[in-house]
Amino acid sequence: MDPYCIIIDSRLMAARLPRCLATLHHAVARHPDKVDIRVVSDDDNGNLHTLTRRIGAHFETIRLGSIGARSNEMVRRTPGATLIFPTPRMRLVSDWLDKADHLLTHHQWDAVLLTPRRRPLSQGFKRLWQREPEAGTLCVRRDWFERIGGFDPSLDESAHSDLLARLRACQARVLEFPL
Repeated sequence: MDPYCIIIDSRLMAARLPRCLATLHHAVARHPDKVDIRVVSDDDNGNLHTLTRRIGAHFETIRLGSIGARSNEMVRRTPGATLIFPTPRMRLVSDWLDKADHLLTHHQWDAVLLTPRRRPLSQGFKRLWQREPEAGTLCVRRDWFERIGGFDPSLDESAHSDLLARLRACQARVLEFPL
C-alpha cells in the first residue's frame, strides 16, 4: 500500500468534522504506518486541535482565505504519494481505503472519486430531475495533482469539483466508484 495523506478542511466539513474523523480513524487503525490525516483551519481552534489529536491526526492553522489555497499549502507540507480529499456529503464504508488503494495501485487509475451509491430512478424522473452528480471523496496521485497545478487558490466550496474537471480535461484516468 502506498502512503496516503488525507486532507480535511474544517471550514468545508463544518459540523460533520467529528463524524468524518471518527470514520477516518478506522482507516488509520487498519494501516497505521501508511495513512496520515491532516486537518487544516484558517483559525487557531483549541477544540479542533484536541479533537484531531485524540484520533492521531495532525491539526494545522493556515491563514489563507479559501479552501483551495489552504489545501494547496497543506499538500505542500505533506509527504504522501496519494492525496485524499473527503467532502461533507460522502459517507465512507469501513473498507473504502482498501478499495481505493486497489483501484489506484493494481488498476493504475490516476484518480478515484468515491461516490455515494445511488438508487436507480425511472426514466421519467431522470428527465424531470436533471441534477449535477454529488461530490465524493477524491483520491488523486500527487504527481497528477502537481502536474495540473493543484487547486485553484481563488475557489472555496467549488475547489474540489474544479480540480476534478481539470484532471479530466488533462486526460487523467479518473474513475467514479460508487460505495
